[in-house]
Amino acid sequence: MNFQKQKGFTIVELLIVIVVIGILAAITVVAYNGIQGKARDTQRVSDLTSIVKALELYKINNGTYPARVATPNASDWEVSTDGNNVATNFLSALVSSNVIRKVPVDPVNTGTVLNPSFTANTYEYFYYVYGAGTNGCDVARGPYYILGATRMDAVPSGQTHPASPGFSCTSRNWADNGAWVTGGYTN
Repeated sequence: MNFQKQKGFTIVELLIVIVVIGILAAITVVAYNGIQGKARDTQRVSDLTSIVKALELYKINNGTYPARVATPNASDWEVSTDGNNVATNFLSALVSSNVIRKVPVDPVNTGTVLNPSFTANTYEYFYYVYGAGTNGCDVARGPYYILGATRMDAVPSGQTHPASPGFSCTSRNWADNGAWVTGGYTN
């Protein structure tokens, strides 16, 4: 008898190949999602930096920061979403005074407009103007603004992005109110 060796793969070899491909695919998907989140965070930091520059130009031209226009149900914070995941005219005073063509909003922009929601899984930018001396800040420095992003993708909830400048006064620290927060004084 002349036995001829059959060419092909055994079922065990095929299963091993399928498992290895599955593991590689899972790793790729997780890595891709992480890259997307970091890209959105980079966009957020860039957006907020642009808004800060526009706020400073507005202050140079007008002597103060723009008044906030509270979104309905937003507890007087001006936010970048109306609660139905629709962009608002966030900081429209910057556009109407020609210091910026369009104010950027969060890449995801899914806010709830309730405070803004700093602890929920919502993504939005927020802005507020406080009067001089509020929260123990120096009265001589005048009114001041707080600007930030409620969440970042690559930053665990409740933590601050490493690029966040932060902002605090004697009685309050806004670093706990968002993943990225800054502020500025009028004087």
